[in-house]
Amino acid sequence: MTAPFFTIITCTYNAGESLRACIRSVEEQSFGSYEHLFIDAFSTDATAQILSEYAAQAGGRVRVVQSPPAGVTRAMNEGIELARGSVLLHLHGDDRLADGEVLAKVHGVFLRHHPAVVVGNCRLTGHPTLTHTWPENPLKRLVTKACMPVIMFYSNPIAHPSTYISRSVFERNGRFDEKYHVVMDYDYWFRILNKETVWKTDDVLSVYHFHSDTISTRQMELGLREIDEIRRKYRSAYPLAFFLSEYVLRPALLVKNRLFGSPPPFRPSTP
Repeated sequence: MTAPFFTIITCTYNAGESLRACIRSVEEQSFGSYEHLFIDAFSTDATAQILSEYAAQAGGRVRVVQSPPAGVTRAMNEGIELARGSVLLHLHGDDRLADGEVLAKVHGVFLRHHPAVVVGNCRLTGHPTLTHTWPENPLKRLVTKACMPVIMFYSNPIAHPSTYISRSVFERNGRFDEKYHVVMDYDYWFRILNKETVWKTDDVLSVYHFHSDTISTRQMELGLREIDEIRRKYRSAYPLAFFLSEYVLRPALLVKNRLFGSPPPFRPSTP
């Protein structure tokens, strides 16, 4: 069997309420060279039935692996180990692809520009103030893309369901650090940003819905502690970016927020 271009890795545990929308967004793709790999932690709700039905009608494109619960980071790494595709995407059960042309667009970027990583915008729903991962203002969005490491020390503008990573990146840099339970992707972006070729596109590639049962919401305090640890960890790897973020960006935003009462322009944590 010819290896697919993409492996879409979906880690599930009792994701029945949102899983059908995730699956539908994949089924609607015009680009067909992909496999959909599920790492399920022995769900007890409708997840198993949904996956069984999906696999039965997908003609071998869908694989379901059940693995004892060991945390989402371990499940993400297991997906990397089992993936057959050249480019990997982690799309959780709460996430969905933004439209039917997403895989075709990303495939085109890899063919034309040969990056190691492609990252795009993410549309956010269920949040009281934010609508996208990246600013909607074109100039602010340009600054976000140009100054990514600086902004990373303030917040995480890279959403994992909008980030496509070549298998070779994991071979060179290792997998997600399993000591992190909430913001493992935040750590990984720091690990690869100054080592790999990253192509940033304005295209909205995924949709993420905030709700009370997401990991980043349920474990917010743990996530914030992990974020602080990760920022300290990478200060020496990005000295200029850290300096600009801590002594230019943060003070400027603090003054702006006090003067105009506006919310922070970037998301403080990651989906």
